[in-house]
Amino acid sequence: MNEMIRTFICIELPNNLKTQLEKVTEELKKQSKAKISWVKASNLHLTLRFLGDITKDQVSTIKSCVEQASQNTNSFAITASGLGTFPNTKRPRVFWIGINDTSKSLLSLQKHIEQELVKAGFGRSDYPFSPHLTLGRVKEGNAQELAEKLSTMKFDPINFDVSELIVMRSDLRAGGSLYTRLATIKLLKEN
Repeated sequence: MNEMIRTFICIELPNNLKTQLEKVTEELKKQSKAKISWVKASNLHLTLRFLGDITKDQVSTIKSCVEQASQNTNSFAITASGLGTFPNTKRPRVFWIGINDTSKSLLSLQKHIEQELVKAGFGRSDYPFSPHLTLGRVKEGNAQELAEKLSTMKFDPINFDVSELIVMRSDLRAGGSLYTRLATIKLLKEN
């Protein structure tokens, strides 16, 4: 029997951004009355495509799809900026930081990855791509007051370079998810 692996494709974040996001999360934690599952700063990443459970044999196919999709892509810069909630501030379920992609390189790359995965038989994503970093998910209670606080918080935009993509394994543990790199795909360096 082939082992099932919970998998996604992502971009790792630089440590300076993780440090800033941890400060935002700590500030929100202090003021939260709702039960919220906060993402540890060390586990923050930008998910390009969640695949769910796959077999170990499919890892090489996924890596090939990402390589094919990114073969002509130079490294590029994106910006973490803007705080928000899904679906809205009246009934928040997810707290997030937005990702600004002025060059449209991220959106183009994600679209190509999606196309390659579909061609390889993985099916379409359940959700349209909305680049963001999830800080926390509401588990119980009303977090409207916290969402309103979030909308007044200051977060200075942080630019960072994307130079590699990761096929990541996610093992759910009692203390939070444990992530392991299954493959790293380097983007072309700009001249």
